[in-house]
Amino acid sequence: MAPFGYGALAGYLAGDSASAAGAANDPSALGAFTEAVKAEEKLLILIGSELRGADLKRLIEFGLTIPGAKFALLSDYVNSRGAADMGLLPDMLPGYVPVAQPGPFAEFNAPATAGLDMLEIFDAAAAGKLSALYIVNANPVGRYGVDPAALKDTFVVAQEMFLTETAKLADVILPAANLYEKAGSVTNSYGDLQLVAKAGDRAGVRTDFEMIVRVADKMGADVKALVPFGKGLRADMGQSRGAQSGEADRHAVWLTANNLEPKLSPFDPFAILDEIHRLVPGYNLLRLQLISGNDQHLEPAAPLVQITNRRDLVLPSGDTLFTSGTLGRFSPNLNDVKQYQTSEQLVRIQTAAD
Repeated sequence: MAPFGYGALAGYLAGDSASAAGAANDPSALGAFTEAVKAEEKLLILIGSELRGADLKRLIEFGLTIPGAKFALLSDYVNSRGAADMGLLPDMLPGYVPVAQPGPFAEFNAPATAGLDMLEIFDAAAAGKLSALYIVNANPVGRYGVDPAALKDTFVVAQEMFLTETAKLADVILPAANLYEKAGSVTNSYGDLQLVAKAGDRAGVRTDFEMIVRVADKMGADVKALVPFGKGLRADMGQSRGAQSGEADRHAVWLTANNLEPKLSPFDPFAILDEIHRLVPGYNLLRLQLISGNDQHLEPAAPLVQITNRRDLVLPSGDTLFTSGTLGRFSPNLNDVKQYQTSEQLVRIQTAAD
């Protein structure tokens, strides 16, 4: 088969015969190709950044019709999967529970209506409908071409590792720790949760979670209700009073039932992991496996999730061997390697020309 349009191929595999002309130079070969794929007993479908939105959905729906087929998503920003699992999609709660049907999250004052996606947020800011914006490790100005003028009437707080295009416009910048300056967990595109060990400290930075909790505390939020930790003043009566005694005591009951020890600080990564384990559907963890250094494969009980209003937000970073998302652009060492490689190539070209 000759080079083809990936979107057209996905459409053809999903049953749209009209897509055949755009899927291959020789459309007649597609039938045999499709049958050969369906006949595979252990099929692994590798998906790159070429497919997004509706095209990606069609390919996955085709793959689901093949017994035993598995998918491997080769994507950038892999911990975006973990963020989505935790409920950062505008229309989903943790574990992909729909906002419209909050279920067990109703008692936590979960939002009743879907939020705005990133571009809609900036549309609201440009219209003067957004008085303040808290941006955590995102660069919409540089990544999505958002007009900086949209933020002229909005108070912006940027929580970042680098002085990105968006951070330069912020009224307040909170210096965030990078992945190896904190401990916790990440969930990659495959659904594999892994522990992250802190490698070192750097003065002046804080973890994202600590800064969010501290800001919430200053705004009057009950930190113990945000992330239950410790056993408080009522620990001795926690089990007898059970679920009627408040969120912190219920968490103590759950810890006891699972043979876990309470944590003394809301910033303890295992206190956060306890909360995730307890509340997020699909995060049934085996602690011993994690502590032993093994990953845990997770499968939240949810159908295929797709944000249908604006599908242009899942973009590849276009990384090369010497870049790593945002880090690559702001790392002097990596940039020096790139420059060295470039100069070496120029020397070789000049030598060959001579």
